[in-house]
Amino acid sequence: MMKISKRQEKTLSQAIQHWEDEQTISEETAEQLRNSYEVVGFDWKLIAVYSFWIAITCFIISIGVLLADDYLMELLAKLIDTPASVLAVISAMLAAGVFWLGQKRRTTHPDKHISNEAIYFFGVLFTAVSVGFMKETALFARWDDPPFLLLLTVVYGILAIRLPSTLVWIFSLFGFAWWGLEQTHLWESASGHFFGLNQPLRLVVAGIIVLLAGRALARTERYQPLADPTRFIGYFYLLFALWLVSIVGNYGDGAAWSKVSQLSLIHWAILSGVVCLILIYHGIQHEDKIARSFGITFLLINLYTRYFEYFWDAMHKTLFFAILALSFWLIGTKAEKLWQVSHNKS
Repeated sequence: MMKISKRQEKTLSQAIQHWEDEQTISEETAEQLRNSYEVVGFDWKLIAVYSFWIAITCFIISIGVLLADDYLMELLAKLIDTPASVLAVISAMLAAGVFWLGQKRRTTHPDKHISNEAIYFFGVLFTAVSVGFMKETALFARWDDPPFLLLLTVVYGILAIRLPSTLVWIFSLFGFAWWGLEQTHLWESASGHFFGLNQPLRLVVAGIIVLLAGRALARTERYQPLADPTRFIGYFYLLFALWLVSIVGNYGDGAAWSKVSQLSLIHWAILSGVVCLILIYHGIQHEDKIARSFGITFLLINLYTRYFEYFWDAMHKTLFFAILALSFWLIGTKAEKLWQVSHNKS
């Protein structure tokens, strides 16, 4: 018997009743459909997702605190008096073991998708640690960071496709952008530009590349499950970078940027807003929730950023926050009306 939430039950019950009233299905079929599901009182899946992410986050924080504590690091260095090459091999073996365990657990417990993906995170972590130790060996000590970031990107990408794993694939996309920014940083001019682009505009290019990759993945049946996560990260790179560009423009030097007015960068703000509107239109026309959601979210972020930039110093703070409160009230009212329309239609 299928288990659904109360909200899903309400929608499903209305649909069955509508089909029965329209005589699309018989009374017997309607009764069978009503008896085919069970309402659960709590969304345990959502709790599971949040719990695993909180656990991962706390683990990362604990590692960060360890690295920031000089006493613990000295103690750890004394306890692990081992060459970096050996530690790199050990970390790689641990990573391989974690990925093997995650794959085996997925085979034996395919229904536990959330915890299986969470296990892969520790494989991702040990892989990064292994590459980090490899960089500290005598053979690679003089190398810059980009080759190692590229290696991580390729390793994560291969593992994500072979497993397959959405989480590992997302880390591969993170590695790709990080590698691109670090590599072009080494090649940039004294003004902070590479082919005339500062770092935020280079992230725009990375976002476009990731979006094109997502479109290519959507056309292949085997890799189609990776398409939406790829598009999600691509839209994030693109719109976040455009938002940054709307603030700093194409300046690579902070000192030069600080001498210009924000109003002189309005053409970048307009570009960012136009891209958001295009995504909203595309999302509505093609029922693309990812594009529509990102377009609406970053359009609001852009509008409020401009509001703070242009009116913070020029307007009395009482009026400033009163207008801000009114705008959020109007947005909330409009959102409530749209929710009621969609709810009544369903």
